[in-house]
Amino acid sequence: MIKPKKCCGMGTHEHTVPMAIKGRRQDVDFCVAHIIAALNAANITTVNSCCGHGELFPTILLEDDKCLVIVNREQAIEIIKEYKGAKQ
Repeated sequence: MIKPKKCCGMGTHEHTVPMAIKGRRQDVDFCVAHIIAALNAANITTVNSCCGHGELFPTILLEDDKCLVIVNREQAIEIIKEYKGAKQ
């Protein structure tokens, strides 16, 4: 598959990559596929993921019911500041 230039629209599956996870085929959004592959290679089983399609933060749901949210450094700093402000 050729790397897409932008995310596909919300609810579409134009830019997915088929991956075997726990013996089952899963279609994974191209832009998070490398992270999904690394997690599963490290025996951290993923059960669902979404790249956010340019509208939401990318998320990865793990088998243990934890959810990873992917943000850049600037977004992470802002989230931490908001969290600290809400706790005061």
